[in-house]
Amino acid sequence: MAPSTTKEIEKELLPLIRVYKDGTVERLLSSPTVPPSPQDPDIGVSSKDIVISDNPFLSARIFLPKSHQNQKLPIFVYFHGGAFCVESAFSFFCHRYLNLLVSEANIIAVSVDYRLLPDHPLPAAYEDGWTALQWVASHSTNNPIHTEPWLLDHGDFNKLYVGGDTNGANLAHNVTMRAGTETLPGNLKILGALLCCPFFWGSKPIGSEPVEEHENSLAIKVWNFVYPNASGGIDNPMVNPCAPGAPSLATLGCSKMLISITGKDEFRDRNILYYETVKKSGWQGELELFEAGDEEHGFQLFKPETDKAKNMIKRLASFLV
Repeated sequence: MAPSTTKEIEKELLPLIRVYKDGTVERLLSSPTVPPSPQDPDIGVSSKDIVISDNPFLSARIFLPKSHQNQKLPIFVYFHGGAFCVESAFSFFCHRYLNLLVSEANIIAVSVDYRLLPDHPLPAAYEDGWTALQWVASHSTNNPIHTEPWLLDHGDFNKLYVGGDTNGANLAHNVTMRAGTETLPGNLKILGALLCCPFFWGSKPIGSEPVEEHENSLAIKVWNFVYPNASGGIDNPMVNPCAPGAPSLATLGCSKMLISITGKDEFRDRNILYYETVKKSGWQGELELFEAGDEEHGFQLFKPETDKAKNMIKRLASFLV
């Protein structure tokens, strides 16, 4: 009888990722990788892939709109979604979405390809987020790291934004908190944070979160999978910034913030709590909450042709000025 070719599973997080004992990995929900576009003829946005850091290796895809001549543009450092274990800066959904947002907002976007599970559990992605911010900020000094001409020639360093979707928005929140207590090169400041359906959770259900199944929720499974050594587990401030004893959100290191929520997102109640907690914290910035419609999180990436997605992208673009 022929030997079985079935591979043994070491661990899995369905429906996202499966890791086998032979070291191979299946990223079950990832969209295909696509190349950058030196000049996208349909939307007029150029993109290219760049290196931010050699050790640890960190890369990104940078986007530049065609209407960049004779003006300096806001810089948007973007962190993609995917539960810290799927998708990348080079994935189809991410690339298409940033093409649309960059065209609408007339900004430079830096889409960071931070390290993923299973090889790089958290806090690796958080460190990569900070490294990416330091790299961008270094271009505002006389000693840029891995010099990028698009940033030097066309970037307005007084208009630096960070943001992302779901876990990418979680990452953006955490680097913004870090920017409130640590200094970036050139003493550069983050102007705004754009958080779309940020991945926040906690050990005690709130709002419409199911009580009986809370301990078995996908959010808890994801966090335990991606950050097994997190102090406090699901109440670690990096995933539950409203937990008792968490650092005050008054220290957020930006001047304005837009939180976007959707009607069918499981993080909705957490995001509203976050908004209310920031508002009550004494933070001195401008805070906005945007209801994007009765949709799942990330719908503007997956269905950008819909009217609701177009309206959301216009709203986000109006913030990035």
